[in-house]
Amino acid sequence: MSASSPNVPANPSTSPASRLPKLDPVKVMFALGSAFRWPVIQLLADGREMSITQGATLTGCTVVNFSKHLGVMLAAGVVNCRRGEDRRQTIFYIPAGRRPAPGVIDYGFCQIDVRGG
Repeated sequence: MSASSPNVPANPSTSPASRLPKLDPVKVMFALGSAFRWPVIQLLADGREMSITQGATLTGCTVVNFSKHLGVMLAAGVVNCRRGEDRRQTIFYIPAGRRPAPGVIDYGFCQIDVRGG
């Protein structure tokens, strides 16, 4: 594929995702490939942030279970976090550099469009 192809950025090294840490594709796909975690990614893909407590409430599971799922996503690099005063107040989000457009996530090795359609 040539650099002039419409599907390939003219200079991929200047994309915001290229300035973020490189991710392991296998770990990322494992983290995304869960029927439980996928809806969470869809919620965060537009720039939304949520605490563990909010996520547990939205998904209808326990805080402990939700925290374990977020741990998998955090370890893979599909989300980042900002620590709160206690664990329940930890805020999870997808960094702006990985979101070139609302509902689109750039993990460096692939872009995922989570918008319905």
